[in-house]
Amino acid sequence: MTPTEVAICLVIGAFAGVLGGLAGIGGSMIMLPALAVFVHDDDPDTAHHMFMAAAMVVNVVVSFPAALRHRKAKAINYGALRVILPAMAISIVAGVLISNVFNGLTLRAILAAFIAAYALMTIARYFRKTPEPERQDQDIHVVRLSVIGLATGMVAGLLGIGGGVLMVPMLQVFCKMPIRNAIATSSAVMVLTAIVGASLKLATLGPEHGRSVIDALIIAAALSPTAFFGGRLGAALTHRLPLQAVRLVVSVALLIVAARMAVDVFSKRQAGKPIDAPQAVEPLAEPGS
Repeated sequence: MTPTEVAICLVIGAFAGVLGGLAGIGGSMIMLPALAVFVHDDDPDTAHHMFMAAAMVVNVVVSFPAALRHRKAKAINYGALRVILPAMAISIVAGVLISNVFNGLTLRAILAAFIAAYALMTIARYFRKTPEPERQDQDIHVVRLSVIGLATGMVAGLLGIGGGVLMVPMLQVFCKMPIRNAIATSSAVMVLTAIVGASLKLATLGPEHGRSVIDALIIAAALSPTAFFGGRLGAALTHRLPLQAVRLVVSVALLIVAARMAVDVFSKRQAGKPIDAPQAVEPLAEPGS
């Protein structure tokens, strides 16, 4: 990495950390599009898998300080945590293995669509003024929480994200969990599941995609310092800011990110297409033939 790319990664890590801690997500939805745009690589297909591995490592860095902050605020629902954690740990392994079947540009296109869908859903929930539960439901819905863990882990492993972007709204909708508790619980779950996902992605990076684990770890190291402190700051702001308004602003920004990502994928696909060979011109017939 060049010094300029390292500096850019520090800025990316800061934004990803703050938004990750604030929204209960790992920050990959910021890191992956930004790395694709600002970190040069000659092979975008395999590079995306390397970026995924780096981002999944940083998800641990973001979620750990955020979870400590939420624990101090007594916002983590440990009953839900104990059910979601094993289900998500199993499915994130499956998600990573499935991701290795796809080329990087295809995964990038899927991620762009996922980000856009999440942003539109969040914006719709804001304008519908969906009422937020004021108190946690004390019942532990084992089946619902297990399904949430399985779905979140599969998406997290497939796309290289923390999974909170899916877990937080599912906890709100299906378990009637207040948003701050959902964010806190999501951060706590990701501390362990992100370790599982990152370890497997790194282990398969060389055999499946021919990329160096060291290169992925260098990128993660460049992102991590600011991501760590950003995660702490974001988690602290969770308990101070009007979260629905913040999530609306973040969602609008993510829509722009998704659109930029889709354009980038399209342009790279177009650039990768072979130029059609010119058709042979038939020789003119000789006079008298």
